[in-house]
Amino acid sequence: MKLISSWSGGKDACLALYRAMQAGHQPQALLTMLEADGLRTRAHALPVAVLQQQAAAMGLPLVTPSVTWEGYRPVYVQALAAAKMQRADALVSGDIDLQAHRDWLEQVGEEAGLEVLFPLWEDAHSALLAEFHAVGFTTHIIAVKQGVLDKSWLGRKLDAIAMQELDAIGVDVCGEGGEFHTFVTDGPLFSRPLRIQALGSFTGEYNYTFLDFTLAT
Repeated sequence: MKLISSWSGGKDACLALYRAMQAGHQPQALLTMLEADGLRTRAHALPVAVLQQQAAAMGLPLVTPSVTWEGYRPVYVQALAAAKMQRADALVSGDIDLQAHRDWLEQVGEEAGLEVLFPLWEDAHSALLAEFHAVGFTTHIIAVKQGVLDKSWLGRKLDAIAMQELDAIGVDVCGEGGEFHTFVTDGPLFSRPLRIQALGSFTGEYNYTFLDFTLAT
């Protein structure tokens, strides 16, 4: 099938897309919703320039509608419908076990006439990260939930040592409960590695602290 990826820039979306491609599906584009001003991504507050560099390294077009939270659903459905018009068959998502979000995606997918694929669904979190690393992906923590993780985690690679530390303090190693978010910088879907250059940090919505950064190759 021809796919559009629900793209956050992070590890779960990346591994889901990789698995879908390994199964023979063909990606057409990455879909990421931006804040109303079009400067940062709606979910993870990534600068749009950073996301564009990531997409370029993956050799995929990037679709970036700008939207308020109030207008999110109709704009998302419109973006999926446009992908359908360009012959996409399905949306691929990196959700692991958040049933409410799966239900929402299936509903909007149905509205747009697309199947929705969940390649990671209900797999063990530690096994998913082990696979992620085994096939050669690299990811960094770029957002932390205040009161859960200190901002000293920002910019760190989510490697085996970090996984052990997270597990020791009772934080899900995949951050599926929203404990942290990641950004992928290298791996088998990338034509070249990306290097994070930290600029500082800032506080965003819902009690998150975000890494402010640019990329170098």
